[in-house]
Amino acid sequence: MKVDLNLKDHIKGQAVQLLGNGRLVEAKSLFKQLCELDAADAEAWHTLGVISGQLGHIDEAEAACRRAIAINPAFAQAHCDLGNALFYQGRLDDAMSCYREALRLQPDNAVALNNLGNVLSELRRLDEAAAIYEEALRLRPSAMTYYNYGNVLLRRQRLDEAAAKFQEALRLQPDFAEAYNNLGIAYRHMAYHDKAASSFKRAVDIRQDYADPYANLGTVLMELGRLDEALDCYRRALSIDPGNVKAAVGEARIYAAQGDFDRAYSRLKPLLEADKETSVVALAFAALCRRIGRCDDAVAMMERLLERTAPSPDVYERISLHFELGRVLDASAEYDRAFAHYRKGNELKAHPFDPEQYARYIDGIISTYNAEFMARAPRAANASQRPVFIVGVPRSGTSLVEQILASHPQVYGAGELEEITRIDASLMARFGTDAPSPQYETVLTQETCDALSLRYLDRLAEISHDAPRVTDKMPANYLHLGLINLLFPKARVIHCVRDPLDTCLSCYFQQFSASNFYAYDLRHLGAYYRQYQRLMRHWEGVLDIAVMKVGYEELVADLEGVSRAMLEFCGLAWDDRCLHFYDTKRVVATASQDQVRQPLYRQSVGRWKNYESYLGPLKEALAGR
Repeated sequence: MKVDLNLKDHIKGQAVQLLGNGRLVEAKSLFKQLCELDAADAEAWHTLGVISGQLGHIDEAEAACRRAIAINPAFAQAHCDLGNALFYQGRLDDAMSCYREALRLQPDNAVALNNLGNVLSELRRLDEAAAIYEEALRLRPSAMTYYNYGNVLLRRQRLDEAAAKFQEALRLQPDFAEAYNNLGIAYRHMAYHDKAASSFKRAVDIRQDYADPYANLGTVLMELGRLDEALDCYRRALSIDPGNVKAAVGEARIYAAQGDFDRAYSRLKPLLEADKETSVVALAFAALCRRIGRCDDAVAMMERLLERTAPSPDVYERISLHFELGRVLDASAEYDRAFAHYRKGNELKAHPFDPEQYARYIDGIISTYNAEFMARAPRAANASQRPVFIVGVPRSGTSLVEQILASHPQVYGAGELEEITRIDASLMARFGTDAPSPQYETVLTQETCDALSLRYLDRLAEISHDAPRVTDKMPANYLHLGLINLLFPKARVIHCVRDPLDTCLSCYFQQFSASNFYAYDLRHLGAYYRQYQRLMRHWEGVLDIAVMKVGYEELVADLEGVSRAMLEFCGLAWDDRCLHFYDTKRVVATASQDQVRQPLYRQSVGRWKNYESYLGPLKEALAGR
């Protein structure tokens, strides 16, 4: 059959123009005419396949691309776009074959490489996917490839690198809302809450109909204890996408954090009855299960999710499921099963902690804040007694101590503030060191101490305008007691201590965010704890600031006696409300949220004995072996 070339050119010109103007339905109709007019036109069939794919007509896209390939088997881009149609149908192995054929025909096809990386990522072959994205970026940097590469790094828990890739994507495409959203996710996993919130806000500024960043912002705000704002975000996400599970679960978690467990379960119940098991629903169910008597059901749901192969939970979900299973099983006295899950959860985490490097870091603190320096170093002129620093290893009772103090009407519990860490980091940055340096002596002048002290006090003023005492419960401030001594000579420090085995085991059982890397391994925990003890012995010999040691076991055994002593130490009169700390209505955004809302209980004392058969490596490390 002879083709009317003039008619063909006319139709093609119109079709291309419509395609360029985004009028896909009309363009598709004309390309179908072209294919009917000239059934041997491989390019027309290919373009018809691409348009069909863009319109979501995946079966038609596949058929058109296959026709193009049948006409011209060496048509590399047609192989690539056939792969796309198969990918969207979930036929991953077939899609991978198409991309590999496209690359055999055209080795420098960066799009085919990117898409091959996507298939490998879906198949959880993450190392191979990363290598493919590297090659695609070498050939042609693109925002989408940087974004996809960032997602793979996110799943591999290489968070700094993931954030860098999302930033590169945004450099090339500043209005890339999905890249801002996933950059926020990376920041959240690194516990950079301010940066995470800023990224999520940028995502919704770009796309106000984008539900996920609203839900993610809600989660960050909830973790910061800003529950009303978090609830607003979740509701905004649900107004955009009523089926957004993350937002619905977020609502339930907020009600639970406020102590309204019935309302929390009512919000969660429809998701459980929908018979669509997801990790986010299972984890929220597990957090509530003891309140509603359904822990066996929660355990079974989480175990099913861990056993599921497709779609299987991602690494962060798997970690959370193992830790939550450990928590629920521990509460049920199923200690062997609980420990197995805790161990698996920790094994899935990255382990960048180096005990020897950390020991050198402690060496730097001790050599900087030595007895001679502390004797002659200037102190800030202020005599503020507002700050009360509550320090110690995490899980040593710091949250309980703060809750007791914050139940006093003259105390504001500020939670874990990062300001002291930031001040110390700014000093290290001046000298390009990764640990405190003896060079500090050259900059810690009277004027500098006054300025840094005022910076911190201004932060307290933002948090509470009138409370005579404000607690800062950042446990790791024990690292900065030398600096605190110089900036706040009249402040008070409460040092929380607890049985080392109980403390370390509780850390091992806690799903920390991206910090506390030492906690993922029992030997690392023991090594870290020894360095903490070494530094606290040093502080005992060089500090002149008021420090009170509070033992967790003594506090549990004599709540009133120890609480009275703490209030006296803080210069405050006794108040009976401190004995009823569990009734105090304040947001607790740390891992001890549940404990501080209950009357004092003694089950945590000697808890390590339930797991003694597993603690050999920890005991050896604590003994320095």
